[in-house]
Amino acid sequence: MPSDPLDVHIDLAALQGNFFRRLQHQLDVTKVLQVGCENVTAEQVAEQKEFGAFVPAIGAQLKHEDARAEALDWLLRGFLRDGIEATGLFLDECLQVCEVFPLAAKGTAKAADVHRVFNDLPRTNHKLHFPQKLEKLERKFGVTTRFNANVLSLNKARTCVVHRLGFVSPLDVDDTGTLKVTFQHAKFVARGQETGQELVIDRPGIVTTEDSMLELHFVDSERQFQVGDRVRLQVHELYDTIITLWRFGLTVAQALEAYGRSLGIQFQQPASEA
Repeated sequence: MPSDPLDVHIDLAALQGNFFRRLQHQLDVTKVLQVGCENVTAEQVAEQKEFGAFVPAIGAQLKHEDARAEALDWLLRGFLRDGIEATGLFLDECLQVCEVFPLAAKGTAKAADVHRVFNDLPRTNHKLHFPQKLEKLERKFGVTTRFNANVLSLNKARTCVVHRLGFVSPLDVDDTGTLKVTFQHAKFVARGQETGQELVIDRPGIVTTEDSMLELHFVDSERQFQVGDRVRLQVHELYDTIITLWRFGLTVAQALEAYGRSLGIQFQQPASEA
């Protein structure tokens, strides 16, 4: 079967931007619900009556403060779950881009190859487990990042949340009996211009004792959970999760571009990490 001319426009900025918009929208929704959890009163909940409301276990209702605390935990776990789901969709798109690159570089393709890349492979890749998607990107296309381990640890926590309501089981832990979750954490540091002394700025109202330069450092932050523990995220770890996935998305886009350039593809605007 002869090959036909193929003209494909590949926009890595749009690929990355779509991923970041998903995260942003999830954050926006989570923040609205978080504010609601923190401010709702027992009276407001009692006044909210729905026709046909059903109580499956009379006498087992949570006290208001307990329900509010559980609701906040549920929101934070929900963001972790949905954030990793969004990352999985991003990886699906990355895998498809990698499959398209050779065809785009060649400039021609057979109809069967186009059908395979745009129809068959997306379904196959979507069925892969999250770690398998990362492994395939690295093994087949050389696309990997220094944040893969962070993202894989977040996925382990997500698996525990989705399948075991966040209660850590022997299925979730490593050889030491620990579920380790590693985030990228943004740390603001004021560095004295005269002494070079560093002062961590982690809350409003901190005053420096000399003229200082404000620096932004990204550092690893780790949480550990044992069998029987429940995965409970702190509010600041919501942003640590976002920062981790954001840095991962940036570096994946760079790795995709490097792979494309190795095949001779030219890009109008190079991917760059902020």
